[in-house]
Parts: sequence; structure tokens; C-alpha cells
Amino acid sequence: MQGLPGIGFVGKIAVDFFIEELKPAKIAEAYSTYLTLPDGDMGVKIEANGAYALPKYEFYAYHATEPHAIFLTGDVQPSPWGQYRVAEEILDFADRLGCKTVIALGGYSTPHNLEAVYAISNDLTLINPYRSRIKIARGGVIKGAFGVILGLGEKRGMNCLGLLGATRGVYPDLKSSRNVVQLVADMLDLTVNLGGLDRRIADVELKMKRLQKLQRSMPMQQGGEQEREPPGPYIT
Repeated sequence: MQGLPGIGFVGKIAVDFFIEELKPAKIAEAYSTYLTLPDGDMGVKIEANGAYALPKYEFYAYHATEPHAIFLTGDVQPSPWGQYRVAEEILDFADRLGCKTVIALGGYSTPHNLEAVYAISNDLTLINPYRSRIKIARGGVIKGAFGVILGLGEKRGMNCLGLLGATRGVYPDLKSSRNVVQLVADMLDLTVNLGGLDRRIADVELKMKRLQKLQRSMPMQQGGEQEREPPGPYIT
């Protein structure tokens, strides 16, 4: 199951939540000249405590349920010219572990139906029991590692499923990630506690309301001469 940075960080947040909640064992790390810093340059990312690390992928194995699950997370997308090479290496690794199904998680940019989870698949029987909770994505394109790994996985004869949480995509969308997490947990029979994620969602929504209220009040505090602007998106 892959979750990398993308629209609204939906897939990244979802996979990181499963890793935090289920505590699977880390089994591998991947480094590559195609895994660069966000600006495309080479180097290390420095943390707030002074520690540093090369951009990488991390793989975690969870064996408490059948079938077993492998979680893939990372802080970056591969460089565009390295997408195929990285995806092929991942699928080679998955093959050696006996994986038969590839699931990619991500975000679906839309201003409507923000509770929805959209799906693409080369085998719709994977989602038939959940069709009432899923919208089929019809038309368009999916860029980046999400689309590439599903496309190459199909070429290998693997079952491939992409789940995308509806999001406006303007900030890390915890609510959209929660919708994806709930669906995946039900599909794979993963026992997770969503209470912590719900509290984080409530905290973010409260902060956004406070910031929007502050923005609306600023023109009035400056004498009321400026035209009031509508509240905009915030990164929290």
C-alpha cells in the first residue's frame, strides 16, 4: 500500500496513520538519485532537532491479518524522469515478498462531494462489496507515482486499486485522509482507533475558524477603509 506526498497529502497522511496506529515492523529503506529534495536538488533534509536524513522510501510489514500488508511511505515523489525506474524497483521488491495486490492512496481534487472516496482499478471485484461507499473515477489522468505504480503493476498481472479521497487540496487534508483510512480499514479488516485523528481534525478546523475570523476583522481594525476580502485558504 503506497502513500506519498500529493494533492492534499491525503495518501501520505493515510499510510502514515496506519503505520503509527498498527506499529508494523520496518523491513526496508530505499534510496535513489531519483528521490531528491522537494526542489529537485540533491542533499539532506534537516529536522528541527538538528538531525538530518537523505530522502528515502520506507517499507513496513504487518502480519496480524490475512492477507499480510506492506506499507510504503516517503517524504518525496520520485523525479519525473525516474518514476518508471523507482516503480519497477518497488514492484520487484513486492514480487519477492509475494505481493499480489497493489493499492495506491491519494487525493482527488474537487470542490464538491468532499466526503467521497473515488476509485480506479483493473479488477472491479476488489471494490464490489463497497460500491455504495465508492465513486468510480471516470475520465481524466492521474500523474506521478500513484498512476505509474498502478500502470506498471497491471503489466505484471497484479491486482491494482487506487483510492482517492475528495479534497480541495489547499492544505494537508486530514478529513479526506480519514475517509480513505476508514474505507481501507474496512476493506482489509484492519483494526484502528480513529479517535486521535478525529481530535486532530477538530483542532485544525478550530484553528482555521480562528484565522478566518482574524482575517475578517483586520480591515475593521484599520479604520474600515479597506474592502473586506473573503477568507482564504490557510496552511496549518
